[in-house]
This record gives sequence, structure tokens and C-alpha cells, in this order.
Amino acid sequence: MDLDAVRTFVAITDAGTFHEASDSLSISQQAVSKRVAALEKSLGVRLFTRTARGARLTVDGQAFLPHARALLRAEARAVASVRPGSRALRVDVISRRLAPGGLLSDFHRAHPDAELDAVTLRDADAAIAAVQAGTVDAAFRAVTVPA
Repeated sequence: MDLDAVRTFVAITDAGTFHEASDSLSISQQAVSKRVAALEKSLGVRLFTRTARGARLTVDGQAFLPHARALLRAEARAVASVRPGSRALRVDVISRRLAPGGLLSDFHRAHPDAELDAVTLRDADAAIAAVQAGTVDAAFRAVTVPA
């Protein structure tokens, strides 16, 4: 599903007219109309009744609206989950049942607003590679030194 078309649908609903939606999205009114037409075609229903005063949601449009808003919220969460500085702190622990896992649990209880993503990678080499690549922010592991 084209999220730009969904965003356009919501903008028209909020603004009440295709013209005001085009202004809020900084695109032409023709582009707004094309996006809505493509969305209606893909869904197989009409979403709006065009009137002299603007656009009114059809019954299908009313049914689709809460789901459209949920899609846009999910998109925002998905983007935020990988944006540097806004995603959860990712920490690798050797096991969630050992001391490092307990420390992370204690940290999360002390700081409930901090987003924390505990992962368990297969071995120390994978943990080191993940930290170097930036896919994990920290790793707690027992590392042995070869004889």
C-alpha cells in the first residue's frame, strides 16, 4: 500500500478539501487527486464524495480512516526505531538469566522511560562485529584469553 496515498487521504480528511490538503502536503491538487484515485482503485472502493464545499468521507472512507491513521503511526514508529538517537538502546547479553541480564532488568526498572532492546547474539565474535557495525550499542560478555 502506498503510504503517500494514505497520508494524502488523511490530509484531505483533516483539511476537508483537496485544495487545502494539497497546500498542507506541498504538492499540486492534481497530485492529490491522482493519489486518491490510485488508492481508491487499489482498495476497490470510493473513499470520498466530492461536493462543492469539499470532500466528504463515504461509508468505506469512514471505515478506512482509523486504519489509515494507524498505518501512519506505525510508519512513524518504524522510522524512529532506526533513526540514530531515537531508537532503543540495543545491548547484547550472553544470557538473560545471568548477571548482565539481571543488570539490564534492574536498569530498566530504575529507568522505565528508557527504551531498551536486549539481544542475545550467538558468540563473542558476533557481538564484537555488531558493536563495530553499530547494530548493537554495547555487549556484556565473558571473554577468555587464549593460552
